[in-house]
Amino acid sequence: MDKDVRKLIRNGLKGKHFDLVEKHRHSLPNFVIVGAAKSATTTLTTLLHQHPDVFISKPKEPKFFGRNYAKGWDWYSSRFAAGQTLLLRGEASTMYASFLNSYRHTPALMHRYLPDLKLIYIVRDPLGRIVSQWRHHRGRNPGCADFADLMRDRDLRRRIVGCSMYYKQLSRFRSSYPDSQIHCMTFEDLLSSPKQALRDMMRFLGVKPRLKRLLDSEGCLPRENEAGAKGRGHVEKPEWTPALRAKVLSQIRPDAKKMLHYLGKSSDFWNL
Repeated sequence: MDKDVRKLIRNGLKGKHFDLVEKHRHSLPNFVIVGAAKSATTTLTTLLHQHPDVFISKPKEPKFFGRNYAKGWDWYSSRFAAGQTLLLRGEASTMYASFLNSYRHTPALMHRYLPDLKLIYIVRDPLGRIVSQWRHHRGRNPGCADFADLMRDRDLRRRIVGCSMYYKQLSRFRSSYPDSQIHCMTFEDLLSSPKQALRDMMRFLGVKPRLKRLLDSEGCLPRENEAGAKGRGHVEKPEWTPALRAKVLSQIRPDAKKMLHYLGKSSDFWNL
């Protein structure tokens, strides 16, 4: 991360940007989908965009509380200006939950200026999420390491395997925000029971569900965002070898068990 961005973030953490923030208070977000990557965050923003009381930023992932902090609060607030009359304004930068250096201070920086934010964190079976993210990453970066090198390649281990450490990621936000302002949900529940999952989420956000506006005539979700979409090259789905699966699970299983307990799910909810 550029040293100027680091300096701005340090100043931000010290509260030196309150004047800038107050100037735009009426057009800043009041909820953020913080992750996890490749866990249906695009589906959620697509659904929320159909709700008459909700505005989603353009782009949906401004990645402001990290590497784009240097773009300034004027720029960030302008992402939501068109929705300032609506009850809810939100964004969905999944990088906020990553362990990359650029986002190390994201929860504290967000809370410093937006302490009343409501946060949504959606997770899925960790192994399935890893496959999806690797395909996404490979589609954008054809030279990235092979799937078989997940645990040998430092970048893949941190960027992709690390993003399945859900409880560890969530704990960073819980250190700044109370549980009453965090709504966790699962990809699996969204797929199997979309009406209930969306009702719970909209109740948390404080608006009527309007499910007829969000789902199709049969109560189904919009088409899943497949790997290889949005200009990425198509990448075939890789296979887990028993050895690689065992190595990955040895790292993520304890964290996944904690996350399932937090969610109130049984320990066998995911195939761990």
